[in-house]
Amino acid sequence: MRVVQPSAAQLASAATMAVAAETSLPAGEIVAEIEAGRIRPEWSVVAVDESDAVVGRALWWGRDPAVPIALDVWDVQAQVRDRGVLAETLLAAGHEVLSSRGMAVPLPHTVRLPNDWRDRAAVAAEVDLKTRAAAGAGLTRVNERLQFQWDSGRVLPTVRGSLVFAPADDETFLRLFAAAAEGSLDVMTRRELEAVSADELARAELDYYRDCPGERSWWHTAATTDGTVVGLAIPSATPTNRNVGYLAVLPGQRGRGFVDEILTFITRFHAEQGAPRITATTDVANAPMAAAFRRAGYRCTETRLDLEPA
Repeated sequence: MRVVQPSAAQLASAATMAVAAETSLPAGEIVAEIEAGRIRPEWSVVAVDESDAVVGRALWWGRDPAVPIALDVWDVQAQVRDRGVLAETLLAAGHEVLSSRGMAVPLPHTVRLPNDWRDRAAVAAEVDLKTRAAAGAGLTRVNERLQFQWDSGRVLPTVRGSLVFAPADDETFLRLFAAAAEGSLDVMTRRELEAVSADELARAELDYYRDCPGERSWWHTAATTDGTVVGLAIPSATPTNRNVGYLAVLPGQRGRGFVDEILTFITRFHAEQGAPRITATTDVANAPMAAAFRRAGYRCTETRLDLEPA
């Protein structure tokens, strides 16, 4: 068995490789990402057997063709002996390829799972294999998240009318990002604040959402009718769907139901522009946000395990 950088034909074979458990992207989505240039042969490694059939894959992903930002697809076929060893070998080989091109490694990986994954022995075993192999490659932090989706045709949440939404400049959003970080239940926010200041985190958030496919003109502050700013609403988008993006209520204003109004604004903003679906993700640890999604008519479509470097 060999691990190699794939040709275009091998990458196409890797996209449709059969996998043992529900822990990866569907083949059609992988093919679409390859065709869009967000998964590329030079960012990928595959394992091939004696007959040159693809039996393992590690495919990195990026919005910018110059650099990947995540390990998107990573699987080993069920019949391979020592699957955990090959999973580690794929990461090691891919990291060598990327670092030789001046790219930082390791990059985070998300394992996509059914919501009842702990009750499915095969899926739970695959999660154990991947988390162990990922930890050996430097992805030692695990964060469990819930993926939500609002679908066209569902009843839109009702506008209460106690908040006013308005555009604002970048400096205003920088201040609000920094303020919203205090006491946040978001796991990534809490981790980032262990290493950087709230102002530095705010700059990174602003840059990130500016780089997303959504429009900057969609961003709004949320204020009471007397002008008190209580939060911010950033409707956004992924390459394939409209997305809730960033939603926050400021410290001192939490627990007053404002999260529902801000989520209503974002949901109606996208829906009224004809979005067939709106996606959103929140941490399992952020139970209030998950409850808000459910109140607004979002359904939980899957669980995700984010494997990240320390």
